[in-house]
Amino acid sequence: MEIGDWAATRDLNRVYGEIRELGLETNLAELEAFGFTVIEGALSPDLTQRLRGAVLDSWESRYGRKLHLENETELHEVELAAYLLYKDPVFEEAVLNPKPLALITYLLGQSCWLSSLTSHVKGPGERGLLLHSDTANGVPAPFSAYSHVANCNYALTDYTEAGGCLAMVPGSHRLHRQPTRWEVNLSGNERNPHAIPIEVAAGSAVVWHGNTWHGSFPRRIPGVRVNLATYFCRQYIAPQELYGEHTPPELIARHGRDSRMAQLLGLNHFNGWRDEGPDMRAIATPAGRSWQS
Repeated sequence: MEIGDWAATRDLNRVYGEIRELGLETNLAELEAFGFTVIEGALSPDLTQRLRGAVLDSWESRYGRKLHLENETELHEVELAAYLLYKDPVFEEAVLNPKPLALITYLLGQSCWLSSLTSHVKGPGERGLLLHSDTANGVPAPFSAYSHVANCNYALTDYTEAGGCLAMVPGSHRLHRQPTRWEVNLSGNERNPHAIPIEVAAGSAVVWHGNTWHGSFPRRIPGVRVNLATYFCRQYIAPQELYGEHTPPELIARHGRDSRMAQLLGLNHFNGWRDEGPDMRAIATPAGRSWQS
């Protein structure tokens, strides 16, 4: 079907057209049907390596010691590397990666914000991350069918179940609720039988609807699992990390005040005024519109 400039879905026409041009229609179908999709090779080998190096540099600076990527045994469970966006310009490439961002835009609209950019650096341990939905922040059940938040999780090392990879419950985005305490476990005799391991190669991206139940398995082998979680939200959801008031001038100079990056960081929204009142021009720009608003 040829997509026209249909007035009823003008912004959706553009978003869907971009998804088609990027070869993501199968990923979009998977996202709608199962609540998640995998984009294999979303990162080049070079970009995967640079992102992994930048994550480890940030983690090691924060915690004051080196990690052994293949044979680490001292790190137990997960230690978070947070607020990564301003640590190295390479993270900007991950945020603006066209394929995942096109699917995020489909889920949340052009006006969405970057909520956080973090890495869950995982060593050997006995516990995984319990199953949950990212639709939180006080959103009551039943959840809406549309996504309030969405996640793109980059595998910066190979994902295997023994290595502590992501877990997903296919179709759980249609349940419109959080899992109960009987449904959250990913290990032992109480493991949720519907949870599947997302075993993918480094450089892959896993994108999911905010309602989808997910977690992670415990890492059973030496070394570390490194990811990059790019988490997005609609403007009425409080972001996890504060960007707009602390954006480095050099980042704005690289991208421009009217760029998609500026929009993702909340630099062009009109809320939060003082005596000067709202600047309504922000919602008149393409970056300020959302086909799902």
